[in-house]
Amino acid sequence: MHPIERLRYVARAGAVPVVPLVRESAAALATMADDPMGLLTSCRRLLDRRPGCAPLVWLAARMLTGPDPRSEAAAAVAEIEADPTGHELDHGLGHGLTVAALGDSDIAGPVLQSRPDLRIVPLDGAPDWCGPDAAAGDLDGLAPVAAAVDDPDGPANAAADVLVLESDCVGPSAALVGPGAVEAADRARASATPVWLVAGVGRVLPAAMWSLATARLDRSRQPNGGYEVLDLDRLVTQVVTPVGLRTPDRIRGRSDCPSAPELFRPG
Repeated sequence: MHPIERLRYVARAGAVPVVPLVRESAAALATMADDPMGLLTSCRRLLDRRPGCAPLVWLAARMLTGPDPRSEAAAAVAEIEADPTGHELDHGLGHGLTVAALGDSDIAGPVLQSRPDLRIVPLDGAPDWCGPDAAAGDLDGLAPVAAAVDDPDGPANAAADVLVLESDCVGPSAALVGPGAVEAADRARASATPVWLVAGVGRVLPAAMWSLATARLDRSRQPNGGYEVLDLDRLVTQVVTPVGLRTPDRIRGRSDCPSAPELFRPG
């Protein structure tokens, strides 16, 4: 497939996990490394299709601002493929916990699936990775979104020790999350249940890039791009990062995404 056609295919693809999406995008964009304007235009078009995917912003910004776009692309792919965030989540979850989880999840899903000691409480919209215990009969008729987190009259043993959410786009004080996540976090915090937000490599944007990316999201075809905005300071207890669990205030200003505002100007 021609590199340009390959990039168009990647941009049009449906729900592709972040790692293969970054890998394919980097390979296609690297073919335009010797054409700065072509590279910029292609990056903009890709982000038009994926306005809520911070790793693509991170990849594009690195390629545009680095001395060698091909090397930056290769380095970004290597970093996101070796992302230790899943290990940090695994390490942080104590033995035998009951974990509430909502929505699809690239990083948390495999970790939870690999932990038979955990009891996974899938909230509405839970993915297939919820593990063997999630399919057990005692989870039949599970209460609506987040009710199991704080409803003492809900299914037996449904009260969670922690609610795990995941985001592919995190800013200094907010994150984009899937439908139902804000309500789940609200209910969890009301019952003093900790809320952990998983934010892997490339997912955290600096303030300026977050503002530009979310402004583009507001102009996308779907209202708010299908995302909800999660208030980190109010609703998140810990952010699971590649370097361990951090309180939300400790991830401010810690993004490694370069500033490349030209990505968000009309091309």
